[in-house]
Amino acid sequence: MAANELSGDLAEKVNEFRVMSAPLDQAMRELEYAQTLLRARAESDIAQTVPALGALADILDISSLDLLMAHDRVSFVRDAMARHNLTESEVATQMRALVSSDDRSRSDLKALGIGEEIA
Repeated sequence: MAANELSGDLAEKVNEFRVMSAPLDQAMRELEYAQTLLRARAESDIAQTVPALGALADILDISSLDLLMAHDRVSFVRDAMARHNLTESEVATQMRALVSSDDRSRSDLKALGIGEEIA
């Protein structure tokens, strides 16, 4: 097989692959976009359902969805606090500024096992 023929055959295979994989690539991009929208909607719904959880996520710059899916929520929160060099009392102070003291969602945070110190 001549070099030109081999090169042409390989180019044809590469082009065939590109043509066949283009719809798959497009579908993956669309799925990633849909997942991003779904995540944003879930985050928004969570923040509306439990405002204190949304506030905590904002303070620690974390995903409330990731927090809720974490195997160990307390460790997840503590790791986020450590990344931001925040103490429990600093987080609690910021939480009080963002969520009214009579807000039921503070007790919801405690019920989620996130800790009384920061609620």
